[in-house]
Amino acid sequence: MNFVNRVVMENNNLVMHKLANPYRVINTDGTPNKVGQITEYVQAYVEIGSHKMTQHLFVTNLGNKKMMIGYLYLYKYNPNIDW
Repeated sequence: MNFVNRVVMENNNLVMHKLANPYRVINTDGTPNKVGQITEYVQAYVEIGSHKMTQHLFVTNLGNKKMMIGYLYLYKYNPNIDW
């Protein structure tokens, strides 16, 4: 799953869509997400390096992060990341 911060959505006036079935969210540190369930997503064009695609990004609170890319994307595309 891929996520985008709600602040990014609001600052850019992007169109969000309601999920038919909300998702319960547990943060990567094991704590419940402060905003509760994920109820919305955005369909967005994402470009990371040479990889370009349209993705569903689930809208939630990511603190000071703009986006979080999930394992399946990383496994499939194996981008070169300069850590």
